[in-house]
Amino acid sequence: MNETTKEKFIRFVLIGFFILVTIFAFIYRYDRQSAQKEEPQQPLAIVLKPSVHATDDPIVALYENKNNEHILAIYKIDRMDRFKFRTLHAIKLKSAPTQLSPDRKESGIWALIDGKWLYFNSSLKEEKRHVQNRSLYSPYETQYEFDKSKSLIKINNNQSISLNAGTSHPVGLHSLSEDGLLWLVLTKTSIKIAAIETK
Repeated sequence: MNETTKEKFIRFVLIGFFILVTIFAFIYRYDRQSAQKEEPQQPLAIVLKPSVHATDDPIVALYENKNNEHILAIYKIDRMDRFKFRTLHAIKLKSAPTQLSPDRKESGIWALIDGKWLYFNSSLKEEKRHVQNRSLYSPYETQYEFDKSKSLIKINNNQSISLNAGTSHPVGLHSLSEDGLLWLVLTKTSIKIAAIETK
């Protein structure tokens, strides 16, 4: 049976259509796999309560991406047990926050998620609260300079914290104690506790 010119044209159009659909499917799959392999969101932190003396434990709120899950948690850092993080409350978030902020009056946390500020109380239950209650900065976050050649963080009051060689660049520094001897160091990939020795 001979094929007409019109039938030939339709056959080639259908073949071309299915080839294009297959190519787009491969591109879409590749893009999704590439997105999943992207660098994980860096950890975020705010100090909710610094320690007042050596036996008083600081309390912090941390966001981390663990096993592709977005975890927001409140921890007590046990100063008497090698600075172990003891979980007080933890929740899974639908997507990664890009910023954390304290509240002006309450002990809750503000998280910027998908462009919207959400408020979580001290038990990490989401509550409606006017965004004007959000503090624009954390009183415990500190300015610093980083000497990459020496892996040294220099703090305003001439204190310094030495990091292990090869540690990624710090992205945040938070005071964990009122005496300025205990610090929470955030890097692009991890969280570290640094204690400054007194002579």
